[in-house]
Amino acid sequence: MESVFSRFDSYNFEADRRFQDGLQVLHKGTKLLDVKLFFYNRFVEPIDRTSYKQWSSASSHVTPMDCSVEQLNQTTPSDSDTNISKNQTTEMSAETEAKQLSFAEVMRLVQEGKEVPGVTKLDIQPTNQSPAPSQMERILKPWEMASVSK
Repeated sequence: MESVFSRFDSYNFEADRRFQDGLQVLHKGTKLLDVKLFFYNRFVEPIDRTSYKQWSSASSHVTPMDCSVEQLNQTTPSDSDTNISKNQTTEMSAETEAKQLSFAEVMRLVQEGKEVPGVTKLDIQPTNQSPAPSQMERILKPWEMASVSK
């Protein structure tokens, strides 16, 4: 479970365009940690809010996530951070899009004969061998039993 929490702590929310767009819509005064936990749980991987908070308070690392959305909007990233985050956004958006396909999108890909992202393609080849003969005696059908007993 700690690995999920570590991945959450290292997740680059500033580079995630969906997170940033959603953050602009939220009301002022919403706790940033709650928003990040909700987003991470919904779009990245499941994470338990109370367990994370217990883990976070018990561990020695410090996270700046307890500020409100209003306080976050007052800070701006530097130019070097922006360039780095653009590269990471491209990589992460490709990964999250693979996880975000709806059933209809998967059906369309299958019908078009395209590969579904994130699915392992198995290499199954026919053996072209004749089947082995049965080792068991065939069970009689009900109507065959009636003719045998007469």
